[in-house]
Amino acid sequence: MKAKELLMTILKPINIPLTRFLLRRHYSGSKTLSDTKQAKRVLVMAPHMDDETIGPGGAIRLHANEGADVHCVFVTDGSNSVSELSKEDLMTLRMQEMEQVQDILGINRIHYLGLPDGKVTSNGEAKDKFYEQINSLQPDIIYCPSFIDAHPDHTETAQILADVLKENDMPDITIRLYEINCPIPPDYINCVMDISATLPEKEQAISEFSSQAIAFDGFLELNRLKTNLTNADIQSAEIFFEPSISTFIQHCDNLEIYKDLFPSLFKQANRTDTLLWAIYKNLKRKRELYAQSLQTVRSLNDDSSNLSER
Repeated sequence: MKAKELLMTILKPINIPLTRFLLRRHYSGSKTLSDTKQAKRVLVMAPHMDDETIGPGGAIRLHANEGADVHCVFVTDGSNSVSELSKEDLMTLRMQEMEQVQDILGINRIHYLGLPDGKVTSNGEAKDKFYEQINSLQPDIIYCPSFIDAHPDHTETAQILADVLKENDMPDITIRLYEINCPIPPDYINCVMDISATLPEKEQAISEFSSQAIAFDGFLELNRLKTNLTNADIQSAEIFFEPSISTFIQHCDNLEIYKDLFPSLFKQANRTDTLLWAIYKNLKRKRELYAQSLQTVRSLNDDSSNLSER
């Protein structure tokens, strides 16, 4: 056993209770629960196969239970994950895993865009593929990764969507940005969904990802801890940043110059025993980035309010 792993094992009896205590305080709040909006058509943009489950997996099942037409778009070919398999074998295995997850989460249809894993960028080809999916389904809600994330493919997925929305008139779509490996600061969480009823399906879906070398327990622990964001009596929650389309576009555009720094600034939140590190690493900087990206929108809203009062 490596020294770091040995240390984590020794500290585990102390670390896990301390993590839960501190993060319950971090996520303390009285936010109102959000719902599915009775959406009829739902589109999930997932950079990699498993992101749809890690982020909005419980919400997906809630939409499916209501009879929504749920489509999931996988942006990359998934060939660059940590694995001993060849790229071709890994891609095949991941698609087989998704066939099982599709049934578990109630996804009606899966689409594979096949962009190179680890090299996603907002270019003409990517934007055309996104537009085709959106225009075809005409979704009521789009779930997309947060722009501020430690993985470039996640960031670029948000940027592509923002660029498509900027270049095309699609005013009636709700955008919900979900976490994958870079938790959203509580101040910017404005959508909390109770997934207590669908947590078993989310856990079952996660168990299908045998091809993945990373741990998933941290993601599920966060679902439990985030219930403290609301006074409602719930057992598990998924959270989102739900901006208007104009706010989302500005959010991505304003932060584009910083995106190359994100992998070094932030840490993946996949393991319970390192959640404190993942949450608090450069948290002040993360908050500043969110605030900076939304400043112009807030200024415009303030100006509009002042004018209406005259």
